[in-house]
Amino acid sequence: MDRRRLLEPALILVLIIALFAPRLPAIGSFSTLDEPYWLSMGANFYYALGQREFENTIYEYQPAVTTMWVVTLGMLFYYPEYRGLGQGYLEYEKGVLDPFLLDRGKDPLKLLEYSRLIQVFVIVILFLLCYVLLKKLVSRTAAFFAVLFASFDPFFLGQSRLLDHEALLSLFVIASLLSLAVYLSRGRKVIYLVLAGVMAGLAQLTKSSALALVLPAGLLFLIELIRDRKEGYLRAAGRHLGGFSLWMMVIVITYFVFWPGMWVAPGKMLYEVYGNAFSYAFQGARLKVTGEVETSQLNLNANLGAARALTTILLWRTTPWTWLGAILGLILPFARDPRQTHQQRQVFILLLVCAAAFILLFGFAQGRDSPHYILASYLSLNLLGGLGWYESIGRIADRLQSLKLLQSVALSLVVLAQVWSAVSYYPYYYTHRNPILQRAGWYRDFPQFAYGEGLELAAQHLAGLPGARDSVALVYYARGCFSYFYPGTTTRFKPYYVDGDHQEDLLNSIRSADYLVVYYATQGALEKYAKLLQALSATDPIHEVRLDGYKYVMVYQVDSLPESVFESLSR
Repeated sequence: MDRRRLLEPALILVLIIALFAPRLPAIGSFSTLDEPYWLSMGANFYYALGQREFENTIYEYQPAVTTMWVVTLGMLFYYPEYRGLGQGYLEYEKGVLDPFLLDRGKDPLKLLEYSRLIQVFVIVILFLLCYVLLKKLVSRTAAFFAVLFASFDPFFLGQSRLLDHEALLSLFVIASLLSLAVYLSRGRKVIYLVLAGVMAGLAQLTKSSALALVLPAGLLFLIELIRDRKEGYLRAAGRHLGGFSLWMMVIVITYFVFWPGMWVAPGKMLYEVYGNAFSYAFQGARLKVTGEVETSQLNLNANLGAARALTTILLWRTTPWTWLGAILGLILPFARDPRQTHQQRQVFILLLVCAAAFILLFGFAQGRDSPHYILASYLSLNLLGGLGWYESIGRIADRLQSLKLLQSVALSLVVLAQVWSAVSYYPYYYTHRNPILQRAGWYRDFPQFAYGEGLELAAQHLAGLPGARDSVALVYYARGCFSYFYPGTTTRFKPYYVDGDHQEDLLNSIRSADYLVVYYATQGALEKYAKLLQALSATDPIHEVRLDGYKYVMVYQVDSLPESVFESLSR
């Protein structure tokens, strides 16, 4: 059999193994901050489908529909009868789902594991789709290398194992843009335009921030319009306007088809999602708080400063190999090389603009500065970095007239360096920090934005102590991160305890618990908790959790706390 015919299935098989291998191990070994909430919202979504009450398949300021479909599939596998128990819609913010499941012999951690597995499966399919599309724009081996390199970005890898929106959103966006690029540069086959619209529609159903893809998509149409100027701008503009309109129409149809709420109450769905999204962007709060969208509160200088801060965070969480590859990818489109095609230049520019679009969008969204919000920027830059490495090493090998083996060895070393940057932070991966910036002193004392990692280790330690099942733990970030792994009763340390004159509530909460669990990774970095930590410094914790050189969790036994701690907190 022809070796060339064997190469394609071999590359696909390697990608499948490489994509699944780091994502499946210990997938149910920890929980992060938002995942319990999405389990609750997904459970309500599933219940609404079972009751045919489609108007209740809504979250709020973002659709999250794809995430809720994932949880729905998890429910079908793990607890299908949930839809017919008559319990109604459980309040997602109050953690009602967890005890409801436990009372019926079901484990919320198991539901999380099922949902994560389903999402990982979808993510692998989307990565493979991106590879198939990318190889139509660059060489097959370049596409393979870029996807492999990007899939092992530590932050993206870690986030893609979580029940969250951003990994799905990122891949839907990239798949849509690549489909659009294939349509515009490879014969304008309508199937690719339709695929681009479906992927963009699913991106919008995942999160309203997918609006950012309009910028790189519009740039694609503009580039092709300029290239077609010889046939006359009006004629070319008319043809591209038709393509753009069809793309938008498919987005709308996809949005309608996959969201049951749109079947019965489209006005309500759109108002809740986009009204709240813009209220958050301009005013930093939901419509029920602001009352209406007021754009006059937009502060351009503050927004640009937020964009710079997000860029700084991106640099901290990406690897030096991504940096170097992205720099090479930025240079290549402007290098004079007769072998470089229009499609290759187009992909390089497209990925760069996509990365910038999400950074700028969240720079303008007040208070929405969490690192994972710009995960599409991470994916874009890592694909750009992979292509940059591949093309640069290939050109060097060609100029030196070296053996192909040399090129293969160099590319393998780059991938292995990226892989090691991720797996050395197993099982979370996303806790990776750039070693160059770490040596420069960035985030020396506290990790940059902790997601609740490490709390399960504290819970497991306490679970091994005598009487654990009958004990009570007062915990910051209690739900899921700690409670899923602790056999006793978990109560939440509410932030208002340290605000104003709430000393009595704080003291009563501490005295009613057996253990006080401080999430130092977050609380230690906030000034409002300084008094609490100062009071606790009078005694040693019975257990500490350290990760990657940072102190994450401190556990105190309440009946062993000296009275001076309570006296200090009472003032």
